Amino acid sequence: MMRKEFRIPKMEEILEHDRRLLYAIEKSMGFIPHVYAYMTHSETALKRFLDFMAVPTVFCPIQTEAIHLVTSQVNQNPYCLAAHTALAKQAGLTEQQIEAIRKGHVTWDDKLSVLVDFTCELVAHRGKISPEMTDRFYQAGYSDACLVDLIMLVGMSAITNYMTNATRLPLDFPEAPVIICNCECKK
Repeated sequence: MMRKEFRIPKMEEILEHDRRLLYAIEKSMGFIPHVYAYMTHSETALKRFLDFMAVPTVFCPIQTEAIHLVTSQVNQNPYCLAAHTALAKQAGLTEQQIEAIRKGHVTWDDKLSVLVDFTCELVAHRGKISPEMTDRFYQAGYSDACLVDLIMLVGMSAITNYMTNATRLPLDFPEAPVIICNCECKK
């Protein structure tokens, strides 16, 4: 049986509306991530995904990156872990803090610790959260708006996690170290 090789399209093969989007990404990031280029195999996926990403949430950049890191950790996605490690550093997290988030062991911020634990349980249990975790989430000061935005961010990460896990796209961000988390999922 022959294994399918997933090919990143060349710029000249990409529709004009997607080329414009990719050039804008290249201008802001300095390069075009493979996952975005791969999305152009669909005539509408890249625009829909970028529109989804552009919507603000109630979370600050550090909380947002923590949600993406935990989701990618539980989904065992090297591509998105590499991307969000780089983005988490830009948001102000240190390598040690990023590792602690991925391990589910945040000690410097109680509210962030609850967010990390909640996200891990949400992803690992496909949205089924224990009453105890739900109580911790709301007692930490999170709201219903936070819950909705968290689920939307997990969904955003799931899209790129699944896309890059399914296609085995090569890394174009610095590789993130392999880490096993300390929570019950052990991913």
